[in-house]
Amino acid sequence: MFRDTFLDRIQIKGTYYIYFYSILVGVLSGAATIVFVFLLHSAERFVFTLHQRSYDDNHTIIEKIQLLADQPGKIALLVLLPALGAFLSGVITHYWADGRGGTGADAMIKSFHRKEGRIKKHIPFIKSLGTILTLSSGGSGGKEGPVAQIGGAIGVIVADFVKAGARARRTLLLAGTAAGLGAVFKAPLGGALTAVEMVYKEDIEADALVPCFLSSVTAYLVYSMYAGTGNFMNIGVKVSFSHTWELLFYLLLGVFCFVFGFLLIKGFNDTRVIFGRKLKVHPLLKPAIGGLMVGGISLLFFEVTGGGTSFLAQTFSGASPNFFGVESQYVVAISFLLIAFMKIVSTTLTIGSGGSAGIFGPSLFIGGMLGAAVGTIAQILLPDVDISIGSYIFVGMGGFYAGVANAPLAGIIMISEMTGTYVLLVPLIIVSIFTFILSKKITYYKSQVENRFSSPAHHYDMRIDVIESIVIKSAFHEYSNLAVVSNTMLLRDLRARAFDLQASDFVVVDDHHNYFGVLSLRHLDMRNLPWSDENHTISAHVDCNVPTITHNGSLGDALQVILECDIDKIAIVTKGKVEGYVSVKDIFNCYLSIVKSKKHHPVK
Repeated sequence: MFRDTFLDRIQIKGTYYIYFYSILVGVLSGAATIVFVFLLHSAERFVFTLHQRSYDDNHTIIEKIQLLADQPGKIALLVLLPALGAFLSGVITHYWADGRGGTGADAMIKSFHRKEGRIKKHIPFIKSLGTILTLSSGGSGGKEGPVAQIGGAIGVIVADFVKAGARARRTLLLAGTAAGLGAVFKAPLGGALTAVEMVYKEDIEADALVPCFLSSVTAYLVYSMYAGTGNFMNIGVKVSFSHTWELLFYLLLGVFCFVFGFLLIKGFNDTRVIFGRKLKVHPLLKPAIGGLMVGGISLLFFEVTGGGTSFLAQTFSGASPNFFGVESQYVVAISFLLIAFMKIVSTTLTIGSGGSAGIFGPSLFIGGMLGAAVGTIAQILLPDVDISIGSYIFVGMGGFYAGVANAPLAGIIMISEMTGTYVLLVPLIIVSIFTFILSKKITYYKSQVENRFSSPAHHYDMRIDVIESIVIKSAFHEYSNLAVVSNTMLLRDLRARAFDLQASDFVVVDDHHNYFGVLSLRHLDMRNLPWSDENHTISAHVDCNVPTITHNGSLGDALQVILECDIDKIAIVTKGKVEGYVSVKDIFNCYLSIVKSKKHHPVK
């Protein structure tokens, strides 16, 4: 009796309940962040004592080779430590986290859109241990991924405890994510904006904005009791926007951020394909192989291992690499670009091979190195202008993340808060928006959707009476057939078709064009499919139980099937024959055009 009364009283009955539980999530997430950061720093200090380097970052590549040649034990330690850390991380994620390496942020976004905010609550905590092993041993990545996941998991745990519905669970999931980010980067405003922006390409989750602010600020206050209230990064130099001509160089920086962002995302995708499908070794060995390769890179480019914050701070203070032993600012600029590229390589190898780490930290490092390169070029070409390279590093950090994450607001506010200055807000806005525009077709987070109308999480926002009144045959004069395939198609041919169309779900027909079913690549274990088998057809992987609809059905009926079966298109069938299909994007576009014109198609 008492238990039932207690549960009834704590259940969410209005907005103020959400606000209260957001604060609770912030307290718990802030405490969890303290534990995570303490364990990570302890592990990093322990490993650092193991390999005190005999050279520093000012040595040339030739000098590093000569020094290492006399210390074979040092070579073995530098190479094997990242491999060992990645192997142990792979063991943890393989056996206790369903083999889910990577950053974890994309899984959170997918959960928000397609799983009503539900996640396996133990996985973020397990992956956080994997991240500690990965980063402390020399793997390249950031610590924000697991912290955001832990916060999100805490939000879901609280939501489930109070028996919240799907909408409240999603909100508390984002509130927890904001709390983790706001705490670990000491950026309560930036953490909240990042959480509500990262789930979309061109929108924000406005419903969760206030809860995210509450949780992020609360977590920041809790974490500050452990880490203090200072800025996450002390840039240590005066930054300024001195001359209008500098805008040309800032635009050049935007171009560099786009190009290197493209390389980062392509590197991730290619590395995942190579390690996920083509590399025929036991899954436990894949992260270790990636770690071994990162260890090899660290012999000459130790700067790109780990989070890279130490070298970034040195660069802010005026230090510059001297890889080639040539006293030339052009060579210095090239060296910064080389470091940025090698950071991309080491990060893609670390995470793409199955290691656990975040992408935000490496984004700051890469963007900072690009900014240092462009700032050096600006100093050469504008000798009479007081150019601050630190200003370009600052702007590059925000601009690069804005591009790869499709999150310009997050890039602008997060960097300003982390460094404690808004002096460069104008060039930061220009570079972030410019890079965002150039990068609209690429994103690291594959589960991002365009906007709220494209998200299953907001189907409740649509007027049901309107969408159910729209008859399919009156809304579409013809149906698409690009993703209609035969059940005799070979798997290798389907993979090529999927790549060409950028499609994941296919309507399958038999030899007589009768409906056979739907094949969704998202629902399959891609690693175990016999892609190279010349005689293996797709028929064994087709779901023959997915319903169809006739052209006399409504868009509401079609959308219901799409949601229930978690597919992105539904076959239009007449007398067993497939006429084509209607995708979820077609449904939303039709709905939006009707709402804007305030005209209705005939009712059934």
